[in-house]
Amino acid sequence: MDGGAFKGAEEWMQIRKQMMDLGHELMIVGGSPKFGVYRTDFGWGKLKKTEAVHVDTPGVISLAKSKDEEGGIEVSLALPRVQTNNFNVILKQY
Repeated sequence: MDGGAFKGAEEWMQIRKQMMDLGHELMIVGGSPKFGVYRTDFGWGKLKKTEAVHVDTPGVISLAKSKDEEGGIEVSLALPRVQTNNFNVILKQY
């Protein structure tokens, strides 16, 4: 690989391991609001919902353009059950 978005990709896993060994928490973001997933057409009509199937590791966040609100973003967040429950309690306060 000589450049672009994947420049240095050969070392990403080693860097990640070093960071984890040092006790640093990492956040992984997958997806992008620019993908326009709700514009995807498989010939079955407009999509009603999408799921980020790769969001199964705690700390992973996925972003997608909102299907209902212009300029809005859908956020998927993977947390362990206890943290999810705590997150929901805090979210309901706002």
